[in-house]
Amino acid sequence: MNRQHIRLLAEERKSTQPLAETIGTIPLFSGLDRKDRERIAGAGREVTFEKGKTILREGEPGLALLLILDGKVEVLKKGKLVATLGKGRFFGEMTVIDDKPRSADVVAVAATRCFGLTAWAFAALVRTYPEIAPAIMKELVRRLREVQETATP
Repeated sequence: MNRQHIRLLAEERKSTQPLAETIGTIPLFSGLDRKDRERIAGAGREVTFEKGKTILREGEPGLALLLILDGKVEVLKKGKLVATLGKGRFFGEMTVIDDKPRSADVVAVAATRCFGLTAWAFAALVRTYPEIAPAIMKELVRRLREVQETATP
């Protein structure tokens, strides 16, 4: 490895450090060490959405899971509010798991900064860090129970 490669690797590491620190505050990744969080930061990308922006549309194909770093979103199913999610929560996971169209609209209700992982990056992440799978399953079950409770009179 020559000096240029070493310099480029150091620059890449520097650019992922702030994102890796923020990712460490998200419960899904809080148990991972700094190096692992830096690898995860390098596997995805940060995206921002203005207040009022529709981030995901129900029925459209989906390619990514998004974790909220800052801000707030509303999840709407057929125009009805299903959930409000803030920092540390994630959305878009169903489509990266089952490869089906988006099941709901997601709208930014405040300026929102997210970390996005494509379906293939997410699959590789779960293979590499299987300890995050139970946290994802718990969140999915929690959401399912929430829907069942609101649907039951």
